[in-house]
Amino acid sequence: MRKISIIALVIFMLIPGLCWGQAKVGTAGVTFLKVGLSARAMGMGEAFIGVADDASALYYNPGGLLQLEKPDHILTHISMPAGVSFEYIGTAWPIPKMNAVVGAQVTFLHTDEMIETTIISGPSGTGRTFTASDLAAGVTYSQRLTSKFSVGGSVKYIEERLADEKAIGVAFDVGTFYDTGWKSVIIAMAITNFGPDLDFVDSPFPMPMNFKFGGSVRAYDTQPHRVIVAFEGSHPNDNLEQYNLGIEYGYMETGFLRIGKKINGGKRYKWDEYLEDNDQDPYIEYPVIDENGMISTDGLCLGAGLYFNLPTIQLRIDYAYTKIEHLGSMSFFSLGISR
Repeated sequence: MRKISIIALVIFMLIPGLCWGQAKVGTAGVTFLKVGLSARAMGMGEAFIGVADDASALYYNPGGLLQLEKPDHILTHISMPAGVSFEYIGTAWPIPKMNAVVGAQVTFLHTDEMIETTIISGPSGTGRTFTASDLAAGVTYSQRLTSKFSVGGSVKYIEERLADEKAIGVAFDVGTFYDTGWKSVIIAMAITNFGPDLDFVDSPFPMPMNFKFGGSVRAYDTQPHRVIVAFEGSHPNDNLEQYNLGIEYGYMETGFLRIGKKINGGKRYKWDEYLEDNDQDPYIEYPVIDENGMISTDGLCLGAGLYFNLPTIQLRIDYAYTKIEHLGSMSFFSLGISR
């Protein structure tokens, strides 16, 4: 069984390399569902599907929620470019008698008020303003099937608004979590955001569905030090396949440092190179090499965390920083509470 588990993990790690495809950017809607919502996970480059040991598993892998032994909650705020704000709240509650965990989550993305303009009558403004927003609210159930294997699923209500128009729909997540029992190796898989198309003003569009697989291992675990190494590969329906790599170092389960890198292509090409050879893809967000032949820092993530064990609760404060080409840097803050 252990040999089979190792072989399976190696196969999962090789799959993306066998199926690099052309970018399909802009072919799916409600892409706010793809925004990473945990500063801890983001600090590890979002290589989190095989870790998923706190309430953020509601988003990353509902199958991992069975690691929780007590209620856990997470609050996240992200300040994004162009006056866009992202908020998330999630809560998970173990039910020991059923070997299960239930949870709920709400995601809300919103903009500041914008001036309404029209091409003919009001190119400088009509005197009215409007906003845009996205909302997702869902419930989750996760069940332990054996001592080492668990599965979880979520159903989410989706709403997208722009001024007076809106689209509504439903999406589903399913995740699995398998502890191989060999040298703390974890294997995990998930399919997120699958469901029927949404229709916005008679213009249907698909959900940003994603198939993810990966794992983690405790490379070093002798108190007061702990090191987790994690890997994740993903196959989205609206972009190139992507690798996420992450490391978390913990000291006395109190202070944490994290580093990660996202990779979805070897080299980012310039537009003139793309025009000369359409086999090259200019949409690579997180290359290994940038347009100038240098090592790219796009997709590089850094993070830190402090955990405080108070008399009745544990308080977790996490921060992450990442750099994105053309958009600049972004900061993530998460607050975690367990009882």
